[in-house]
Amino acid sequence: MSTVKDPNSKGNSGFLWGLAVLLVIVAVVIGYIVYQGRGAQTDALGDYAAEDVSMDMSLADNAVTLKSPDAAKDAVEVELYEDYSCPHCGDLAKETDGQMKDAIDEGKLIVHVRTLNFIDGSQNGLESIKSNKGHSSKAAAAMEQVAKSGDATLYWNMRKYLLENQSKVYNKWELNDFADAAKALGADQDIVKSIQEAKVGEGNQLATANYKKLDADTGQISSPRIIKDGKDIPEDKNTSIMEWVDLVVE
Repeated sequence: MSTVKDPNSKGNSGFLWGLAVLLVIVAVVIGYIVYQGRGAQTDALGDYAAEDVSMDMSLADNAVTLKSPDAAKDAVEVELYEDYSCPHCGDLAKETDGQMKDAIDEGKLIVHVRTLNFIDGSQNGLESIKSNKGHSSKAAAAMEQVAKSGDATLYWNMRKYLLENQSKVYNKWELNDFADAAKALGADQDIVKSIQEAKVGEGNQLATANYKKLDADTGQISSPRIIKDGKDIPEDKNTSIMEWVDLVVE
């Protein structure tokens, strides 16, 4: 005849203890997987080959200016409008950043990079910024801190990575991820902390100012755009924007 065991018996205590240990192990494993999943977004930078640059960088009037210290007096100046969520901006970066970098390093070209965020979901990102969900605004806020550091090599490589690896970062990175990426690229702790503590609204303000400038200067908002002397490059609509460097420094 079967009997009901005393729940306080030694046998049941051992079972409950084993179950508690199992639950702790499961919790630890889940926590580790979550942590690794978050870190995996920036782990990819371990395979990223950072480029050396000789250009200088400065931030003023909501634009990041990339210029050789030996830039010619007659160096061509252009404004490059781009949105970190824009796939066409990523394509342009992949295709022409090498040429752009060479022309800047040779002192032939000065580029004023103007970040936009209109792809966040409204004309100037104001709707999405209320919930701090806009990737473009987060990227703008993080990159503004990088630009303030004056570290041209860090800025160049962060910008390059973000534009060329949009599928890995778009709507996946938070400010801590941008900070981790900057650290992986050699940023000092002060820069890393400034990115972690950046206010996304500041990136929104910078991008909104560039939105208004582009609209005032050209009457049209889109990206990417190359503006020289108030006019789009290329001016001929039958010519690809992928040729812009050759067109302005010829």
